[in-house]
Amino acid sequence: MRECGLQILRTDGNWYSAEYSTFAISDEVGRYRLTVGGYSGDAGDALASSPVSQFNANGMMFSTPDFDGDTCGCHCAADRSNGWWYQWCSTSVINYTEFDGIWVAYGRSIIGDVTHTHMMVKFI
Repeated sequence: MRECGLQILRTDGNWYSAEYSTFAISDEVGRYRLTVGGYSGDAGDALASSPVSQFNANGMMFSTPDFDGDTCGCHCAADRSNGWWYQWCSTSVINYTEFDGIWVAYGRSIIGDVTHTHMMVKFI
């Protein structure tokens, strides 16, 4: 079993945290499907509780520019030149290369205001 913690620096200069007591990524056969649960923190649960449910990353396969694992009929990873657990693109992408990342949960507007992140996984 694993836990995951994210530290997110927004353009307001403050660090926020998102912690998940359940964090798993399946194997290659499962296309590295993400499972998260047990959120706590002050960043908001953007992986499993996005303001737009079609943007939730929980349960999605990992998409890359050469593998379209999203469900939107587009190709989010290729369009954004990165890999992520896309469904209909996302409101939780922290690894954009061309502009600020996005981490949005209920109560926040969808804007790219993430400048730095740390993602830590703990095996328990």
